[in-house]
This record gives sequence, structure tokens and C-alpha cells, in this order.
Amino acid sequence: MLYSSPVHGDPDNYISLLSAAQIETLRHVFEHKNSKQIARLMNVSPHTVDERVRRVLKKLNVSNRIEAARILAVNGVFDHVTPYQPLTYQLIDLGEVAPPDDAEPGRSSFRRLFDIGSPFPTASQPANRHGLMERIIWPILIAFATILAFSALYSILVGLGRVMT
Repeated sequence: MLYSSPVHGDPDNYISLLSAAQIETLRHVFEHKNSKQIARLMNVSPHTVDERVRRVLKKLNVSNRIEAARILAVNGVFDHVTPYQPLTYQLIDLGEVAPPDDAEPGRSSFRRLFDIGSPFPTASQPANRHGLMERIIWPILIAFATILAFSALYSILVGLGRVMT
């Protein structure tokens, strides 16, 4: 692949050419991180990292990621931007936050055993931090509730059918 001369000039020119995610990716490249490490840090896949780098190479007309990162570093681009922050859940005001487990000294061990948390984000648990057991139990509970709901609906329809005849 042949490239013309790389882009030169004002750091603002680089910032306008590249997205915040692309600049952050190159900052990690400049810190000698590989695609897997960058992907873990930025909560994306390694393929996304590689695609960002490919697009940067094309925009800056350079042949490799090290050269692209070096150009941005030499021109001070990493000093002029804030680090990229991926989108996260926006916390909605759900009222009072529940007290932590140790705040309830009289809480029964039975209740603690079956306290598997909610499967969706809440104010007290904004991210899914379920372990293996919770990830197994929730689908089983949902399937069981679905079966009960359809059984109840079927029973109602059979009962209505008998009443109508």
C-alpha cells in the first residue's frame, strides 16, 4: 500500500480529522499497548480497535500505527483532548438508595441466600456485576414465570370455553 506524505501542521487539524475514540486509541498505541489491551481499557472489541486504527492510517496517510501515534504525540494532540469516555447508563433518580447488607443486622440468612439482585440497572447497582450463579438463576426464574403465566392463561381460556358451550 503506497501512502502520500503524512498530514503535517496544526494539532487542531488532527483533532478535527479524528474522533475522540480514535485519538484515545492512538494514545494507548503510543503507550505501547496492543489491540487486546486497548480493547479491555476502552470496553470495545479488538476488532473495533483495529478498525479505528485502519481509519486513522487512511486519514493521516501513514503506513503504521506507531507512526500515526508518534505524529499525534509530537504535535501535542494528546495534551489538547480529554480522554474518551464510553457511554454508560445514566442513573435515574429512583428515590432512596437501599442500605447495604451489613446495615440490617436482623436480616435472615434465608433471605440473604436468595438475594440475587435485579437483572437490570438500578440506582444501587448501576452495572451488571452478577456472578455465575445469578446468571444461571435469572433465566430459569424467567422461564418458570413464563410457563406459569401461559398455564394460567390456558386455564382461563379452557374455563371460558366450557362456560360458553
